Amino acid sequence: MMEPIMIFKVYADPKDCSDMTCPYGGVSFIPFTATVESDLFTGKTVPGACDVQVENPAGSRNMCAKYMFKGTDSEGNDCHLFVENNGYLAEIMRNDPFFHAYPRFITDSPVLGAYLSQQRFRSEVQSRNWGIEIRIYDVLKA
Repeated sequence: MMEPIMIFKVYADPKDCSDMTCPYGGVSFIPFTATVESDLFTGKTVPGACDVQVENPAGSRNMCAKYMFKGTDSEGNDCHLFVENNGYLAEIMRNDPFFHAYPRFITDSPVLGAYLSQQRFRSEVQSRNWGIEIRIYDVLKA
């Protein structure tokens, strides 16, 4: 079984969200905070993290979250980690325990930059009783 390389814990307050719905679909802006603790990187989000969800009239939803962590890399260097996580959730998938998304990373860490800038990661996004858990996997480390 594949082990995650990082686990993000995401917290959002519903009263901070903005929504619009109409016959042609809907849009939600979900500001949030998050933390990550892993062997690679440990940190928490800087202000401005947001998940934008766009739903079409058929109920399919596209999600794009953009956020940046400030923390330390595996060698203790202070650094930032930018994440853009994109996913798609069809109406028939709504009862699945999690959905897949595809993260992209940019970091100023001299230790992690070359590794995390590659297109080799996927994420599993799962609702928890305390918020959202995002498990990041390296698909080439099977």
